[in-house]
Amino acid sequence: MKADQMSYLLEKIAARLKQAREEKGLSQRALAQLTGVPQSHISKIESGAVDIRLSSLVEIARTLELELELVPRPALPAVQAILRSRRNEAAHAGAGAVSRPQYQLEAGGDD
Repeated sequence: MKADQMSYLLEKIAARLKQAREEKGLSQRALAQLTGVPQSHISKIESGAVDIRLSSLVEIARTLELELELVPRPALPAVQAILRSRRNEAAHAGAGAVSRPQYQLEAGGDD
């Protein structure tokens, strides 16, 4: 992976962690207390000033109720579409929107 691609990926991860922290109403200090990761390091992670260690990423993500999952590239568009749909539904839920399943299993004859 090229350096600019890696940098872009790290920026996306940092932005998502910050977004999740803010959605939970947590300060960096509160997240640090919950994870054991120093607040100064969380600040550096969120600003992209440091590469995040895998152990820190896992701890922060789980504290923010995020799960890390390796998704095969061919399946990534489908996963992203599901996540977009869920965010859109959540945004409209306050406006009386009806929630629908994200996927549906069809009855089949596996007999």
